[in-house]
Amino acid sequence: MKGGNASIDEVINMMIFGIHGKAPSLNEIFTHNAVAWLYTKTRILRFEELLRNVRNLDSDEAETFFAQLLADCGINKLPDDWRERVRVGSDRNQSGTARENLVGGGNLDVPDELSDAQKDLVNYAAPGLRRILGYE
Repeated sequence: MKGGNASIDEVINMMIFGIHGKAPSLNEIFTHNAVAWLYTKTRILRFEELLRNVRNLDSDEAETFFAQLLADCGINKLPDDWRERVRVGSDRNQSGTARENLVGGGNLDVPDELSDAQKDLVNYAAPGLRRILGYE
């Protein structure tokens, strides 16, 4: 790190490998919060699937998606104002994790996708993870 500010590559690498004794690795996080739940009755929700339906909120496909998502959570009827609730809940201005709202480390230019080198690092740190989650 030059000048005390981390580059986005350094931040992503830290997220892949974790910080010994302080932050878990990507492998540990995904093992316990995603992979261990695959092939069970649990529904795994991919961010891209959610995002596609949020962006197309007025479509029949989105209504079907959110009806099933809520049904999977034990809510068997969409509230009448479900679209407005999703709009409010997905407002990037209210999100602490939206890239434009991230703090610390200066203005990091967060990429839309990992670089090929970082995909290789993920494959090293968590062999098979990208494949099993459908990213290869």
